[in-house]
Amino acid sequence: MYGKFLVEGDKPVRELLKSNFTIDTIYSINTWQMTVGNSKPNQVIVTEEQLKKISTHENPNQALAVVDIPVTHNSFKNITSLNIVCDNLNDPGNAGSIIRIADWFGIENVFFSETSVDIYNPKTVSAAKGSLFRVKCIYTDLKKLFNENQSIIVYGTFMEGESIFTSNLGENAFILIGNEANGISDELLPFVNQKLGIPSFGKAESLNAAVATGIVVSEFKRRLTSL
Repeated sequence: MYGKFLVEGDKPVRELLKSNFTIDTIYSINTWQMTVGNSKPNQVIVTEEQLKKISTHENPNQALAVVDIPVTHNSFKNITSLNIVCDNLNDPGNAGSIIRIADWFGIENVFFSETSVDIYNPKTVSAAKGSLFRVKCIYTDLKKLFNENQSIIVYGTFMEGESIFTSNLGENAFILIGNEANGISDELLPFVNQKLGIPSFGKAESLNAAVATGIVVSEFKRRLTSL
C-alpha cells in the first residue's frame, strides 16, 4: 500500500489514536475496545488467525492499524532549539530508538537524510513505540537544511571528537549522527562547526548509534537545565 504504514499492538495503536496521524483502518479482534481519540477511524473486526496473517509480528497483540504517511515540506528555515540530524542511518532499530530518545528529552525535530532507513517500516515503528506519533520526523536534503540555517551550530559526532563532557555546547544546535559503519558523509563535513566525541573508559571498540545519541543529547540537556 503506497503512502501507508502499519502500527501494531494494543498500546501503540492507542498511542496512535491520541495523535494527529490519519488512520485508514484499524483491524482488531472482537474483544479489543477502541478508545476514541482525535478521530474515529474505520474499524474492522477480525479473528486472531486473520490478524496473525496480516501482521508482521509472530504474536500480534489485539490490533493493527493502517496509517497514512504524513506529508512534510522540504524547506525548513528559522530552525531553533535542539535538533537531531541523522545522516544515512541504516538500522531501523537505531532509527526507532533515536526517535524515542528525542521524545524523552523533548526534542521536537529529528531530520533524516533522504538515503536513511525508512522510519515507517515495522521494525522502526516498533522500536520507536508511541514516540513516532509525537516527534516530527522529516526526510530532507541535509545540505539544504544546513544552508538554510547557517546561524545554527552543527555538532558532528566523531570517534576522535572533543569530549562532549568538556566541550562548549550551544542551546540552538543540530546534533549530526553519522552512518553506523562509515560515520558522517564527506559532503556534510564542511558544515560541521564542532566535532564531538564520547570518551572511552573501557575497551569497547565503539558505541551503537542510538546509545551515542542518547549520551550526547543527555549532556546537552544537562547543561541547558543547569544554566
